[in-house]
Amino acid sequence: MVADRASDEALAKLAREGDTKAFEELFERYKSPILNFIYRLIGNRETAEEVTQEAFIRAYKSLGIFDPRKRFSAWIYTIARNLAKNALRDKKYFRDVSLEKAISGEGEDIKLKHVLSDPNPRPDEIALDEELSRNVQAVLKKLPAELREVITLCNIEQMTYKEASKILGVSEATVMNRLRKAKLIFMKELGIDTKSFGRDKNE
Repeated sequence: MVADRASDEALAKLAREGDTKAFEELFERYKSPILNFIYRLIGNRETAEEVTQEAFIRAYKSLGIFDPRKRFSAWIYTIARNLAKNALRDKKYFRDVSLEKAISGEGEDIKLKHVLSDPNPRPDEIALDEELSRNVQAVLKKLPAELREVITLCNIEQMTYKEASKILGVSEATVMNRLRKAKLIFMKELGIDTKSFGRDKNE
């Protein structure tokens, strides 16, 4: 039996040894975050679900080469990211997605920070929020994939620079540089910081 709230790495070690319950626990922990991460990158719910399923299948089949001394989260996100990039190369899978759906994952309650701060916004505030969402979406669409990735990981998923660097396969300095570029673009286009739609865990 898997101990309550065992570490990801402990569960991965058990899964490597044939404990299917351990892998099921890892799946339950990460299925929603991985699905939402892929959905934000791809913009197509059905394809995101397919890619998520494939990511966990590949992870399960590759448990033999996973080093339990390393972070399972970085490993599964890396698998998911690579599969998402492959899916994006097929243009028929890509379609526009609203920022609100992308950030909330059509189920995850992760919305614009200023909306969460006021449980009873006035009608005029709601209208302003909808306009902001449309404007942010337009800017996000213009960003190179590498900048969208760091915003997703650092601001929405609230990962540290170190965690994001392991997933992206780049240095922490590169992550910081890309995030800085993305923030400058948002400031130039809209006069807002990326903090408006997710906290940067590093700040």
